[in-house]
Amino acid sequence: MTETTGVVPDRLVVDRLIYLMHRIRVSTSEAVGAALADVDLNGTQGLIIESLYELGEVGAAELARRCLVSRQALSAPLDKLEQRGLVSRPASHHSARVRPVSLTAEGRAVAEVARRRVAALETASREIFGTEDLQRFTAMLERYAQFWDDTAEAAGGRRG
Repeated sequence: MTETTGVVPDRLVVDRLIYLMHRIRVSTSEAVGAALADVDLNGTQGLIIESLYELGEVGAAELARRCLVSRQALSAPLDKLEQRGLVSRPASHHSARVRPVSLTAEGRAVAEVARRRVAALETASREIFGTEDLQRFTAMLERYAQFWDDTAEAAGGRRG
């Protein structure tokens, strides 16, 4: 056990903070997926169309950065959204990296549904905290996220 953190190196996986964060990620993904199932979107697709709703027309590289995935990981969900007529991408462009992606009219309508439903989940998740607890919790999560961003960058990990 380290004196400053109390972390035991041989601690069970399920007792680690990193496992708890993974559990939250999985659970939020499942909850968002369930909330968007009737509009035939999974959580990743919902994030993509919500991001496009906020950003407007944007290149795939920037969209990938916003969605915290690589351009390669963005490709398949974007293809599915394009096949459904929710996003459009010009057939040819001087660079696939900056080839603009935008919502169609139908995509904007679906994005509005997704935004309302995800916002309702977000509101419900915040209501379990009082105002001061929520502010402290948010600040702690931001510090924790920054630690992992810095650690990933130092290790050479890059998104997008």
